[in-house]
Amino acid sequence: MIREDELQEPLIESAPLAHRMAQTLCVPISDPGETCAWYHGFWQFLRAMGLAKTSGGQAAFLVDTLRSLIRSQAARRVLVSGSADYSMPAHVLFAFASENAPVDLTVLDRCETPLYLSRWYGERVQRPIATVRSDILAYRAATPFDVVLTNSFFGNFDTASRPRLVAAWRQVVRPGGTVLFTNRLRPNASASPVTFTAKQTQDFCDAVRQEAKRWQPVFDFDPEDVARWARTYAERFRSFPLRSADEVVALLHDDGFAVDYVDVVSAPPHGGGESLSGPSLAEKADYVQVRATLR
Repeated sequence: MIREDELQEPLIESAPLAHRMAQTLCVPISDPGETCAWYHGFWQFLRAMGLAKTSGGQAAFLVDTLRSLIRSQAARRVLVSGSADYSMPAHVLFAFASENAPVDLTVLDRCETPLYLSRWYGERVQRPIATVRSDILAYRAATPFDVVLTNSFFGNFDTASRPRLVAAWRQVVRPGGTVLFTNRLRPNASASPVTFTAKQTQDFCDAVRQEAKRWQPVFDFDPEDVARWARTYAERFRSFPLRSADEVVALLHDDGFAVDYVDVVSAPPHGGGESLSGPSLAEKADYVQVRATLR
């Protein structure tokens, strides 16, 4: 199992960098005039302050499964399908380094900010990371991948669009290749996007303000500015809920994947998440873990 002290992510250095670069690299994708800087520019500060989980708290499952695939010589070319920052690529590099194995790693996202951060991290650890700015639904790989890896990605797609997502993965993974992911489950949610309630927003802003005061000597930011960033984050965040593991299994089976492993685990709260609730926060939550093979 991976230990937290085995992979160090330089958040103290990169969180201010992510915030600064997001102001110019994040550009409107769908809504005119609205960029994703509210998300990509704030996410690493949330992680550094202990208010958001790395890989939804599922890093050990992802890394350990990758290591198993490496040992069976089933993994060399890896695609990270969507990434908020460099965390997912960092875990891929860690898995391969721990097995003394080479990796051909590509990170794909619609926004340039996480791609920039991934390249920055790759240069820092002296491991090359290729990046592609594209919507996964439109992406076609010249050479198929052995593994497609992602985390909490289904929330970007409504129920009607999810078959297209799985079909896109089928297009880019080789026969016998693996799709590996985790995702939070919300069994009692409707099909509508999950948002912060008014109370969750206020509690979140208050918690961020308090944590920002504690972290002010490290980051040299104004806690009131950070609280405003938190309010914007809470007001704009939307995620389409995934309600059951059965939903995922059906999608994969319908598109030619064999599900080799599926489990639902409860992730405990982390840091400040013990007293907070809301989408994307470090609260207690159930996650589905999936490994599937393209037949």
